[in-house]
Amino acid sequence: MTKRFRGQECLVIGALFLGTSAKVGAATIYDNSVNDLLTRFSPGTREVGDEILLGSTERYLTNFAFEFYGTNTANPAAFAGSVKAEVRFYLNNGPLFNGYATPGTVLYDSGLFSVPMPVDRGTVRFTEGFGFPVGGVFLGPGPGGTLLSNVTWSVQFSGMGATDEVGLDIYSLPVVGANYPDFWDNNGGWLLQTNTVPMNFSATLEATPEPSALVLSVFGGVGVLIMSRLLKTQQIKSVAVRQRNRDD
Repeated sequence: MTKRFRGQECLVIGALFLGTSAKVGAATIYDNSVNDLLTRFSPGTREVGDEILLGSTERYLTNFAFEFYGTNTANPAAFAGSVKAEVRFYLNNGPLFNGYATPGTVLYDSGLFSVPMPVDRGTVRFTEGFGFPVGGVFLGPGPGGTLLSNVTWSVQFSGMGATDEVGLDIYSLPVVGANYPDFWDNNGGWLLQTNTVPMNFSATLEATPEPSALVLSVFGGVGVLIMSRLLKTQQIKSVAVRQRNRDD
């Protein structure tokens, strides 16, 4: 873990999931992107997870963003390796570790995606239809059908060359929702780890109370198309009937 000064913000493009989705009714249910601790965390190729406490009551996740950095000491303009990342969301319903439920059921898995170039401060964005499925990722329900209050999101980097480093920016405290000072480390099994600073990864989550307006618009569009086809078919049948009557 290293300290550093605030650099210029950079939005990563290319093979990462970027886009703009319908935000009608979306609310911020977690935001840890304000209080920068000017601290970096390099997990290597291990999967690391941040268990977060969600605010508000919306649970169809339509927008998610996290901040990362990447360097190559041999060439600041390109990675030495073919760097990739994978993001997952988990329910904390796995086996207990020191009395705490570990990440268990996978709610969402992005699969591997490319991290195209080194960047001092990059943002990966998942939006509805761009990384996330149409309608969003349902975060819930909790045990017994109750509102899900906590979830673990994780990231795992891979493909780094000998001179590459990729990691996460640490922020705290969240301005929406809450967090624990430790983090989950999947090193052949989930372990809780701590450090000298609160290990809260920079991230924001936005959600809607039900499948988003984009879904409704898609279904509405399909309905209009079907109705149009039915009306057109009916009109053709009517013309044919009138033609037969005329011929008689």
